[in-house]
Amino acid sequence: MNLNIFKAEDQPAAQNEIDCIMECSVLLEIHLEKGNFNRAHDLTQDMSKSVVALQKLIKEKETQIQLNSIVSKLKSLGIESSIVTRYFDNKKS
Repeated sequence: MNLNIFKAEDQPAAQNEIDCIMECSVLLEIHLEKGNFNRAHDLTQDMSKSVVALQKLIKEKETQIQLNSIVSKLKSLGIESSIVTRYFDNKKS
């Protein structure tokens, strides 16, 4: 899988989630064949949690891209990002 769809700092976590999904899918097949449906169900829940985590990481990258675009537009208008950051920091207080 191309990990570039995640932020660089999130790529190790994304790889861990992908590894978890892959391992669970192998175990899922084994437990289904043995009729261990409770364990199979648990594995599908683990896989689902990993998929949700991956979706969250992708959303964070998309948000970062959008924010970088906004900062670039502000810079092109002559507005420094530190001014915007200060504005939002004051709004939080």
